[in-house]
Amino acid sequence: MSTLSQASIIAIIGALTADELAKIRKKDSQLWKGRQWKSDTIITTASRAQGNDNEVKVDSFEWMSIASRVVDFFQLDSTGLEDYLLRVSSLGEWAEVVQTSREQGSKDITFSSSGSSGQPKKCSQRWDDLYREAEYFASYLGDNLGDNDAQIKRVISAVPPHHIYGFIFSVLLPEVMHVPVIRGLKAFTLTQGQRLTNGDFLVGFPGWYRQLAQANVGFPQQAHAVCSSGPVASDVLQQLHQQGLSQIIEVYGSSETSGLGVRIMRDGWYELLPRWQRRDLEHVVDISTNDSVAVPDELEWFDERHFKPLARKDHAVQVNGYNVYPKRIAALMAEHPSIKEARVRLIESDSDSGLKALIVAEQQALNMPTEALIAQVQSWLAEKLDDAEMPRKFAVSGDVPVNDMGKEIDWDLQADLMSR
Repeated sequence: MSTLSQASIIAIIGALTADELAKIRKKDSQLWKGRQWKSDTIITTASRAQGNDNEVKVDSFEWMSIASRVVDFFQLDSTGLEDYLLRVSSLGEWAEVVQTSREQGSKDITFSSSGSSGQPKKCSQRWDDLYREAEYFASYLGDNLGDNDAQIKRVISAVPPHHIYGFIFSVLLPEVMHVPVIRGLKAFTLTQGQRLTNGDFLVGFPGWYRQLAQANVGFPQQAHAVCSSGPVASDVLQQLHQQGLSQIIEVYGSSETSGLGVRIMRDGWYELLPRWQRRDLEHVVDISTNDSVAVPDELEWFDERHFKPLARKDHAVQVNGYNVYPKRIAALMAEHPSIKEARVRLIESDSDSGLKALIVAEQQALNMPTEALIAQVQSWLAEKLDDAEMPRKFAVSGDVPVNDMGKEIDWDLQADLMSR
């Protein structure tokens, strides 16, 4: 099968809808993301609503925002069918528009980066590359999961399907392997309720696996898992093994590159996927197109095919003509006794310039008035930073905000932060 099923398309549209509503409304974001999206789910305005349980009521701006996300993701504008979304309202009908567009040749997919290093950006991936990657992982899992009793019979996904990692492992992989997929709230309930069975394959992220370890969830003998968006901590991995989870396969990549490497041994070397070959310390080459791509992190190379991520790249940004280093400024801020962690980024605005900072405060500092804490930090930083390095905007929080995959996001997307 080299196409997308209607069920997969509906799941993706539902995830895009939930993500957009969570960003716009900000409140009750997890309720949107935990909703079960079905073929007869209707997205409608209040004036057209019939009062049925399957309706999601939105205003006209929200409706257009959701439709735009669907158009971008499936590149409907390349076939000119985007206006057909205006004529229908159920997710099943939207899925039919997507399928028609794909039949007419619009098969590539546009993902959005997590925004962990700034404003999220659109990343287009060729369909053939994505599908070949899923086929590779199907073969890889078949070769590395042991005897037939250990082979994958069902995918249990805690990862939304509109992220590239979720798309590969909770959409394409199940279709390539012809196995069912359970996602969202039902996946959480099955796992937390210890109702997994042999042959279940969990698709998760580091934060979720830590929660499972802390909850002491038990696993059947032949259950396996995959993780991306960061390595699973050694203590978490050890605890999950003690709880019965056979192994966790780790995948390294990004929205810009898709999968770059894979490993089974914790702290071992990642092996490059067949699509890639090393060009130099900071670049890999797509062997099918000869395109060179910058790797997202600093890597240590064992040989031409094996590597380990070392650290995020500490790129300079320009403020008023001066090179400044947000990561270094954040590290300095973390030395303040009231600050547990800090994040610094360039302000992404046509009407403003400079840096903005997130203060992740120590527990006792959270009890201080926000303005007082910010003023204290500003006074402390003024003795240590040049004018170009001094953040112009500050926000305070008890934690670094993350998305539904546990990856950091821009704090401006978070509703409950107090800022100045």
